[in-house]
Amino acid sequence: MKFEDIINSKQLYLYAGDLKQWNCVALEKRVALTNKKWIGLTLPKYGENGYGTEDENHILFDILDKMPLDDNTVDIYQSEDVHEHIEYDLLIEQINEIYRCLKPGGVFRLSIPDYNCDILYNRTQKDKYGKLIFDSGGGGYYDENEKKVKGNGHVWFPTYKNVKELLESTNFDKIKYLHYYDENKVPITNSIDYSFGYISRTPDNDNRVKQPYRPMSIVVDCYK
Repeated sequence: MKFEDIINSKQLYLYAGDLKQWNCVALEKRVALTNKKWIGLTLPKYGENGYGTEDENHILFDILDKMPLDDNTVDIYQSEDVHEHIEYDLLIEQINEIYRCLKPGGVFRLSIPDYNCDILYNRTQKDKYGKLIFDSGGGGYYDENEKKVKGNGHVWFPTYKNVKELLESTNFDKIKYLHYYDENKVPITNSIDYSFGYISRTPDNDNRVKQPYRPMSIVVDCYK
C-alpha cells in the first residue's frame, strides 16, 4: 500500500509503526477491539537485518518525514511505544505534522513508557549521579564512549514533566492526560476508551501492573 491508495478515504486511522512484526497484540484483534481499520506506517528497514511489512495494512514510511496528505484528513493517529525511540529535540516538528493532518476534532493518541513506574525505573541503568542512561528492555545498547543509546533503543526517558513540556510546545492545546504518575509520583489512572487505539502496556492489559493497579505508560489524547 502507498499513500496515494488512502488519500480519498473518508475515515483514516494511522498507526506509527509495524502492526504485525513489533506488536504485542495481533492486528486482527486490534481491529476487532477498536472497530477500525488501521494503517501502519512502518520503516522500510529496521537496523541491519529487519524490514518493515509491506501489504494492504502498511505503508513503508519514516514518521519523521512530512506525510504526503492534505491538511485535515486523518481521524486518529496513534503512537504506541514509538516516540521514546526518537530524539527529543525532533519531536515538536513531528507532532506538529500530526496536528496538521488531523481533522478538526481528530485525536493523536500517544502512549509512551512512564519512567516513574517502578518496573521501568528499577530495570534502567543509572550513572553515578542516579541519572537514567539505558533501559535494556527498550532495545539497543549503551555506547560507553559516546555516552548515548544506540541501536534503536530508548533515547530519552519520559515522565509526566518532560512529556507535558513537549506537548505544550506543539500546536496542540486540547490535551487530556489519562494515565501517568504526577509530579509527586502519585499514580493517576483515568478511564481509557480503547476504541481510540488499543494500548498493550496499561494495567487493563498488562499483568505486571494489575496488582497494584498503576500506570506503566503515559497515555495522552491530544485533540485538534
